[in-house]
Amino acid sequence: MKGSSLSILRTGKIVNIREDELQKEDILLLQAGDLVAADVKLIGARGLEVDEFDLTGEIMPVEKKVDKEEEVFVYKGSRIIRGNGKGIVVAIGEETEYGKILKQRWGQVKYNFPPLIKRKYFILIAFLLPPLFAFVSYNGDFALISLTFLGMAVFILLLQNDDLFKYFLLSSEIKKLVSKKILFHDETSLENLSETDVVCFDKTGVLTTREIEVKRIFFADQSPDMEAFVSNEGIFSLTKTASALCNDVIFFERINQADPIDRALISFALKNGVDMDQLGEKYNRTYEKPFDSEDRYMSAGFSMGKEKIYFVKGDPEIILKMCRRYAAISGVENKIDLNFLSSIKTKSNIIDASGDRTIALAYSFSTLDIPPPDYTFLCLVQFENPLKPEASEVVKTLKETGIRPLAVTGDRPETALKVASAVGIADESSYVLTGKTMERMDFSEIAKQSQYISAYARLLPSQKGLLVRLLKQRNKFVVMVGDGANDTVALKVADAGISFRANSSPFAERVSKILINDLSDLVTIILNARRAKARIKYLRFLRITVLAAIFLVSYYLLLNIVLISI
Repeated sequence: MKGSSLSILRTGKIVNIREDELQKEDILLLQAGDLVAADVKLIGARGLEVDEFDLTGEIMPVEKKVDKEEEVFVYKGSRIIRGNGKGIVVAIGEETEYGKILKQRWGQVKYNFPPLIKRKYFILIAFLLPPLFAFVSYNGDFALISLTFLGMAVFILLLQNDDLFKYFLLSSEIKKLVSKKILFHDETSLENLSETDVVCFDKTGVLTTREIEVKRIFFADQSPDMEAFVSNEGIFSLTKTASALCNDVIFFERINQADPIDRALISFALKNGVDMDQLGEKYNRTYEKPFDSEDRYMSAGFSMGKEKIYFVKGDPEIILKMCRRYAAISGVENKIDLNFLSSIKTKSNIIDASGDRTIALAYSFSTLDIPPPDYTFLCLVQFENPLKPEASEVVKTLKETGIRPLAVTGDRPETALKVASAVGIADESSYVLTGKTMERMDFSEIAKQSQYISAYARLLPSQKGLLVRLLKQRNKFVVMVGDGANDTVALKVADAGISFRANSSPFAERVSKILINDLSDLVTIILNARRAKARIKYLRFLRITVLAAIFLVSYYLLLNIVLISI
């Protein structure tokens, strides 16, 4: 990375420097394809979209615009997807949000076998063995005296060793969990998990999957069940074709590198019977305009012999302005009127407010080699980041056992609240605290609000870590569950950081104390920890009872000897 070339502005001229030469207050130039080398406060941007997944966990690229009312930042480790911009370098190296993540470390911590005998254990021998020694001595059998004294001494010493019994019980529980492919980086964490008060969940990859899916499709007059799209007739076939073709994916083999919206649309088409090879043979791409955050739409044109078809996809508001007609579910085209416009805009606003994403698709049949002057509105597409199947049940079980769940994410407030409500985390509060708001609050106020707020959005990695620290300061045992680099700080500072064996970032794996297979394992390890704690308490009671019995028997025997002697 030291040899990476960066472009900066100095004395009004563009200068190329190495990354290790970058300094605070430099003006860094950003363009599509760049991996951002520092934390930058934007002072200019044109069509700038940034992939911040590693920093915030948000699936979709984030549009960045210079705002006169508040400062806007681009962070080290983010990737510029589209557009360009420039900004003042405010942090470099370990001072950046990404640098704070890289500083985290972990080491393997084993639950060590405790010493069998400690000095403090000998005190009971002074009280329990003399009566027994006097009894066997009175009977005059030296061999019996020696064996009894030695055996009882060892027995009493071991019986006092609380750590020894704890070790065997916890080791047994750990072996059971390891057999279920749960990995422990810190075996001592199992005992402490029984004290869990709060569990903080990241959203993407933890409560939800890492992908987005087509949830619903709205035509002008209907929103049919998704099963209807298995049909290859009329508007259903046209919608699947538009979904499969209107994207920036030139080579289908590289679909995993595509925009999340494109992946979701192609997945929808494949799920409903579209053969991409056959489609490629029938439709020859003749035109394309990549998505631009300034225009907020993309378009693509295809030839089918002498006839051509053009598709556009993008912000519903923009697509509506490009259309003169709309298609009903029957395929009949009608002229756009105020009722139609009002209906589509209302649906789009409701979807956005719910935390889901929405785009519009339109088409135009043409004989021209250039894009047509207007289009026919096809449909409104609703996308969601689906919940993991086990998420709601896990949250429900935790709450039933007296543990408070929180959602902490870098995603939008609307999305954070939707997911938190859907899994049962935010069923008692509809308020979301954002990272921007936290910046303006005192630590004491954040800690106070944490008693009532269950959903946190637009958090930077350091802000997740701060929230965890403040919860711990309120004498809470805090577990953090996350799978991304953006969770690393919180995973490290939590009493127990938990990530996943599969699909977690290397950063998250490095600092987590426990790696689980799926979210339901979280409940398993907490319940096992509580069961082990209950057994430890029971054994402690049992050992105290046995020691008391030995004490009573010993002094009963001594009393008998004294009475006989008299």
